[in-house]
Amino acid sequence: VFGIGHDLGVSLIESSAVVRMFSDEETVTVYTSNVIADTTTGDADQVIVVGSHLDSVPAGPGINDNGSGSATNLELATSLFASNLTLTNKVRFAWWGAEELGLLGSEYYVSQAIESGEINNIACNLNFDMLGSPNYFRGVYDGNGAASDIRTGSVNIQNLLTTYFDFADLPWNLTAFTGRSDYGPFIENGIPAGGLFTGAEVIKPKEYRADYGGLANASFDTCYHADCDDIYNINQEVLTSNAQAAYYALTNLAQERFLSNWLDTTQFEKSRLRAANYKLEDFAIHTKA
Repeated sequence: VFGIGHDLGVSLIESSAVVRMFSDEETVTVYTSNVIADTTTGDADQVIVVGSHLDSVPAGPGINDNGSGSATNLELATSLFASNLTLTNKVRFAWWGAEELGLLGSEYYVSQAIESGEINNIACNLNFDMLGSPNYFRGVYDGNGAASDIRTGSVNIQNLLTTYFDFADLPWNLTAFTGRSDYGPFIENGIPAGGLFTGAEVIKPKEYRADYGGLANASFDTCYHADCDDIYNINQEVLTSNAQAAYYALTNLAQERFLSNWLDTTQFEKSRLRAANYKLEDFAIHTKA
Protein backbone atom coordinates (compact mmCIF):
# COMPACT_ATOMS: atom_id res chain seq x y z
CA VAL A 1 0.00 0.00 0.00
CA PHE A 2 1.40 3.40 -1.01
CA GLY A 3 0.34 6.72 0.44
CA ILE A 4 0.80 10.24 -0.93
CA GLY A 5 -0.30 13.69 0.16
CA HIS A 6 -3.55 15.30 -0.97
CA ASP A 7 -1.99 18.02 -3.13
CA LEU A 8 0.22 15.57 -4.99
CA GLY A 9 -2.74 13.25 -5.48
CA VAL A 10 -4.84 16.04 -6.98
CA SER A 11 -2.04 17.10 -9.33
CA LEU A 12 -1.62 13.54 -10.57
CA ILE A 13 -5.35 13.18 -11.18
CA GLU A 14 -5.45 16.44 -13.12
CA SER A 15 -2.39 15.63 -15.21
CA SER A 16 -1.89 13.04 -17.90
CA ALA A 17 1.34 11.77 -16.38
CA VAL A 18 2.07 8.07 -16.17
CA VAL A 19 3.21 7.19 -12.65
CA ARG A 20 5.26 4.14 -11.77
CA MET A 21 5.92 3.28 -8.13
CA PHE A 22 8.33 0.72 -6.74
CA SER A 23 8.84 -0.75 -3.30
CA ASP A 24 11.99 -2.35 -1.92
CA GLU A 25 11.02 -4.42 1.10
CA GLU A 26 12.52 -6.99 3.43
CA THR A 27 10.52 -9.39 5.60
CA VAL A 28 12.16 -10.43 8.85
CA THR A 29 11.04 -12.47 11.85
CA VAL A 30 11.11 -10.55 15.11
CA TYR A 31 10.85 -12.36 18.45
CA THR A 32 9.16 -10.86 21.46
CA SER A 33 8.33 -12.17 24.92
CA ASN A 34 5.75 -12.11 27.66
CA VAL A 35 6.98 -11.30 31.16
CA ILE A 36 5.23 -13.38 33.82
CA ALA A 37 5.62 -13.49 37.61
CA ASP A 38 3.66 -15.60 40.12
CA THR A 39 3.09 -15.09 43.80
CA THR A 40 4.78 -17.79 45.85
CA THR A 41 1.61 -18.49 47.84
CA GLY A 42 -2.04 -19.07 47.02
CA ASP A 43 -3.95 -21.96 45.48
CA ALA A 44 -2.36 -22.88 42.15
CA ASP A 45 -5.71 -24.31 41.03
CA GLN A 46 -7.34 -20.88 41.39
CA VAL A 47 -5.06 -18.46 39.52
CA ILE A 48 -5.92 -14.81 38.95
CA VAL A 49 -4.10 -13.55 35.84
CA VAL A 50 -3.50 -9.78 35.96
CA GLY A 51 -2.44 -8.58 32.53
CA SER A 52 -1.36 -5.46 30.66
CA HIS A 53 0.43 -5.12 27.35
CA LEU A 54 4.01 -3.94 27.44
CA ASP A 55 4.43 -2.88 23.81
CA SER A 56 3.48 0.30 21.99
CA VAL A 57 2.91 1.18 18.36
CA PRO A 58 6.03 2.18 16.37
CA ALA A 59 4.71 5.73 16.00
CA GLY A 60 5.22 6.71 19.63
CA PRO A 61 6.60 5.87 23.07
CA GLY A 62 3.24 4.56 24.29
CA ILE A 63 3.22 6.04 27.78
CA ASN A 64 -0.56 6.00 28.11
CA ASP A 65 -0.97 3.10 25.67
CA ASN A 66 0.14 1.17 27.51
CA GLY A 67 2.75 2.36 29.95
CA SER A 68 -0.12 3.41 32.22
CA GLY A 69 -1.53 -0.13 32.41
CA SER A 70 1.88 -1.81 32.68
CA ALA A 71 3.03 0.56 35.43
CA THR A 72 -0.21 -0.06 37.31
CA ASN A 73 0.34 -3.80 36.99
CA LEU A 74 3.85 -3.46 38.44
CA GLU A 75 2.55 -1.30 41.28
CA LEU A 76 -0.10 -3.92 42.05
CA ALA A 77 2.59 -6.58 42.25
CA THR A 78 4.90 -4.60 44.53
CA SER A 79 2.03 -3.39 46.75
CA LEU A 80 0.63 -6.90 47.10
CA PHE A 81 4.07 -8.17 48.12
CA ALA A 82 4.54 -5.35 50.64
CA SER A 83 1.08 -5.87 52.16
CA ASN A 84 1.91 -9.31 53.61
CA LEU A 85 -1.67 -10.36 52.92
CA THR A 86 -2.43 -14.04 53.22
CA LEU A 87 -3.36 -15.05 49.70
CA THR A 88 -5.97 -17.75 49.29
CA ASN A 89 -5.50 -17.77 45.51
CA LYS A 90 -2.33 -17.49 43.44
CA VAL A 91 -1.87 -14.27 41.46
CA ARG A 92 -0.04 -14.27 38.14
CA PHE A 93 1.16 -10.89 36.88
CA ALA A 94 1.63 -10.81 33.10
CA TRP A 95 3.03 -8.15 30.83
CA TRP A 96 2.05 -9.14 27.30
CA GLY A 97 4.14 -8.64 24.20
CA ALA A 98 2.85 -7.63 20.76
CA GLU A 99 -0.68 -6.58 21.70
CA GLU A 100 -0.61 -3.86 19.08
CA LEU A 101 0.09 -6.48 16.40
CA GLY A 102 -3.09 -8.38 17.25
CA LEU A 103 -3.03 -9.59 20.89
CA LEU A 104 -0.20 -11.95 19.97
CA GLY A 105 1.33 -12.29 23.43
CA SER A 106 -1.89 -13.03 25.28
CA GLU A 107 -3.14 -15.31 22.51
CA TYR A 108 0.08 -17.30 22.68
CA TYR A 109 -0.15 -17.58 26.46
CA VAL A 110 -3.74 -18.83 26.35
CA SER A 111 -2.97 -21.27 23.54
CA GLN A 112 -0.11 -22.72 25.59
CA ALA A 113 -2.35 -22.90 28.66
CA ILE A 114 -4.92 -24.85 26.66
CA GLU A 115 -2.27 -27.23 25.35
CA SER A 116 -0.83 -27.91 28.81
CA GLY A 117 -4.15 -27.99 30.65
CA GLU A 118 -3.19 -24.95 32.74
CA ILE A 119 -6.28 -23.18 31.39
CA ASN A 120 -8.30 -25.25 33.88
CA ASN A 121 -6.44 -23.59 36.76
CA ILE A 122 -7.13 -20.00 35.65
CA ALA A 123 -10.06 -18.58 37.58
CA CYS A 124 -10.27 -15.11 36.04
CA ASN A 125 -8.41 -12.33 34.26
CA LEU A 126 -7.98 -8.64 35.04
CA ASN A 127 -6.88 -6.40 32.16
CA PHE A 128 -5.50 -2.88 32.39
CA ASP A 129 -5.04 -0.97 29.13
CA MET A 130 -4.90 2.84 28.87
CA LEU A 131 -5.62 3.97 32.44
CA GLY A 132 -4.46 7.59 32.27
CA SER A 133 -5.99 9.29 29.23
CA PRO A 134 -5.63 13.07 29.62
CA ASN A 135 -9.23 13.85 28.60
CA TYR A 136 -10.52 10.75 30.34
CA PHE A 137 -13.71 9.09 31.30
CA ARG A 138 -13.61 6.39 33.97
CA GLY A 139 -14.56 3.22 32.10
CA VAL A 140 -15.26 -0.21 33.60
CA TYR A 141 -15.70 -3.21 31.28
CA ASP A 142 -19.37 -4.10 31.04
CA GLY A 143 -19.57 -7.72 32.20
CA ASN A 144 -23.08 -8.04 30.80
CA GLY A 145 -21.46 -8.07 27.37
CA ALA A 146 -19.73 -11.38 28.12
CA ALA A 147 -20.94 -14.76 26.85
CA SER A 148 -23.57 -16.41 29.01
CA ASP A 149 -21.18 -18.96 30.56
CA ILE A 150 -18.89 -16.27 31.99
CA ARG A 151 -21.32 -13.37 32.33
CA THR A 152 -21.94 -13.75 36.05
CA GLY A 153 -18.23 -13.86 36.86
CA SER A 154 -17.46 -10.89 34.62
CA VAL A 155 -20.28 -8.84 36.18
CA ASN A 156 -19.02 -9.73 39.66
CA ILE A 157 -15.56 -8.43 38.74
CA GLN A 158 -17.12 -5.31 37.22
CA ASN A 159 -19.00 -4.69 40.45
CA LEU A 160 -15.86 -4.99 42.57
CA LEU A 161 -14.31 -2.17 40.55
CA THR A 162 -17.40 0.03 40.61
CA THR A 163 -17.86 -0.57 44.33
CA TYR A 164 -14.48 1.04 44.95
CA PHE A 165 -15.41 4.04 42.81
CA ASP A 166 -18.67 4.39 44.74
CA PHE A 167 -16.76 4.25 48.03
CA ALA A 168 -14.50 7.02 46.73
CA ASP A 169 -17.48 8.99 45.36
CA LEU A 170 -16.04 8.94 41.85
CA PRO A 171 -18.07 8.86 38.61
CA TRP A 172 -17.79 5.90 36.28
CA ASN A 173 -19.32 4.49 33.12
CA LEU A 174 -19.52 1.00 31.71
CA THR A 175 -17.50 0.49 28.55
CA ALA A 176 -17.89 -2.15 25.88
CA PHE A 177 -16.61 -5.66 26.52
CA THR A 178 -15.76 -6.81 23.02
CA GLY A 179 -12.44 -8.62 23.45
CA ARG A 180 -10.37 -5.95 21.69
CA SER A 181 -7.63 -5.93 24.30
CA ASP A 182 -5.68 -8.74 25.97
CA TYR A 183 -8.65 -10.08 27.91
CA GLY A 184 -10.04 -11.23 24.54
CA PRO A 185 -8.29 -14.62 24.39
CA PHE A 186 -9.40 -15.35 27.95
CA ILE A 187 -13.11 -14.68 27.48
CA GLU A 188 -13.02 -16.58 24.19
CA ASN A 189 -11.95 -19.63 26.20
CA GLY A 190 -14.39 -19.47 29.07
CA ILE A 191 -12.42 -17.34 31.56
CA PRO A 192 -14.37 -14.46 33.16
CA ALA A 193 -12.61 -11.11 33.03
CA GLY A 194 -12.85 -7.45 33.90
CA GLY A 195 -10.83 -4.27 33.71
CA LEU A 196 -10.55 -0.54 33.25
CA PHE A 197 -10.17 1.87 30.32
CA THR A 198 -10.10 5.68 30.03
CA GLY A 199 -10.64 6.28 26.32
CA ALA A 200 -8.65 6.52 23.12
CA GLU A 201 -9.24 8.39 19.85
CA VAL A 202 -13.03 8.82 20.14
CA ILE A 203 -14.38 12.35 20.64
CA LYS A 204 -15.53 13.08 24.19
CA PRO A 205 -19.22 14.07 24.27
CA LYS A 206 -20.00 17.42 25.86
CA GLU A 207 -22.36 15.68 28.29
CA TYR A 208 -19.37 13.93 29.91
CA ARG A 209 -17.96 17.23 31.15
CA ALA A 210 -20.52 17.34 33.98
CA ASP A 211 -18.95 14.26 35.53
CA TYR A 212 -15.36 14.27 34.31
CA GLY A 213 -14.52 17.82 33.30
CA GLY A 214 -12.01 18.08 30.46
CA LEU A 215 -12.62 19.20 26.90
CA ALA A 216 -15.71 18.44 24.88
CA ASN A 217 -15.31 17.82 21.15
CA ALA A 218 -11.76 16.59 21.67
CA SER A 219 -10.74 12.95 21.84
CA PHE A 220 -10.20 11.20 25.15
CA ASP A 221 -6.53 10.86 24.18
CA THR A 222 -5.42 13.21 21.41
CA CYS A 223 -2.03 11.49 21.36
CA TYR A 224 -3.42 7.99 20.87
CA HIS A 225 -0.95 6.00 18.73
CA ALA A 226 1.08 9.15 18.11
CA ASP A 227 4.58 10.37 18.94
CA CYS A 228 3.20 12.72 21.61
CA ASP A 229 2.09 9.79 23.80
CA ASP A 230 4.88 10.63 26.21
CA ILE A 231 5.21 11.19 29.97
CA TYR A 232 3.18 14.40 29.69
CA ASN A 233 0.24 12.54 28.15
CA ILE A 234 -1.06 11.17 31.46
CA ASN A 235 -3.80 12.35 33.81
CA GLN A 236 -2.32 11.43 37.17
CA GLU A 237 -5.63 11.77 39.03
CA VAL A 238 -7.49 9.14 37.03
CA LEU A 239 -4.41 6.90 36.86
CA THR A 240 -4.21 6.92 40.67
CA SER A 241 -7.90 6.21 41.22
CA ASN A 242 -7.81 3.40 38.67
CA ALA A 243 -4.80 1.83 40.36
CA GLN A 244 -6.59 2.00 43.71
CA ALA A 245 -9.73 0.37 42.26
CA ALA A 246 -7.59 -2.33 40.65
CA TYR A 247 -5.88 -3.07 43.97
CA TYR A 248 -9.24 -3.25 45.75
CA ALA A 249 -10.58 -5.74 43.21
CA LEU A 250 -7.39 -7.80 43.13
CA THR A 251 -7.05 -8.15 46.89
CA ASN A 252 -10.69 -9.16 47.23
CA LEU A 253 -10.30 -11.83 44.55
CA ALA A 254 -6.99 -13.05 45.93
CA GLN A 255 -8.50 -13.59 49.39
CA GLU A 256 -11.80 -15.14 48.29
CA ARG A 257 -11.91 -18.64 49.82
CA PHE A 258 -14.16 -20.20 47.20
CA LEU A 259 -13.27 -18.14 44.16
CA SER A 260 -14.77 -20.36 41.46
CA ASN A 261 -18.08 -20.51 43.33
CA TRP A 262 -17.95 -16.77 43.94
CA LEU A 263 -17.47 -16.12 40.23
CA ASP A 264 -20.33 -18.44 39.29
CA THR A 265 -22.83 -16.93 41.74
CA THR A 266 -24.46 -13.52 41.48
CA GLN A 267 -22.99 -11.56 44.39
CA PHE A 268 -24.83 -8.27 44.31
CA GLU A 269 -26.76 -6.17 41.86
CA LYS A 270 -25.78 -2.60 41.09
CA SER A 271 -27.94 -0.31 39.01
CA ARG A 272 -26.49 3.12 39.77
CA LEU A 273 -24.17 4.64 37.20
CA ARG A 274 -23.02 7.98 38.57
CA ALA A 275 -22.06 9.15 35.12
CA ALA A 276 -24.88 7.61 33.12
CA ASN A 277 -26.52 10.87 32.17
CA TYR A 278 -25.59 10.38 28.52
CA LYS A 279 -25.61 7.15 26.55
CA LEU A 280 -23.49 7.13 23.43
CA GLU A 281 -25.20 5.96 20.26
CA ASP A 282 -22.62 3.26 19.60
CA PHE A 283 -21.76 1.61 22.90
CA ALA A 284 -18.68 -0.02 21.33
CA ILE A 285 -16.93 3.23 20.53
CA HIS A 286 -15.10 3.18 23.85
CA THR A 287 -13.10 0.12 22.83
CA LYS A 288 -9.63 0.47 21.43
CA ALA A 289 -9.31 0.68 17.66
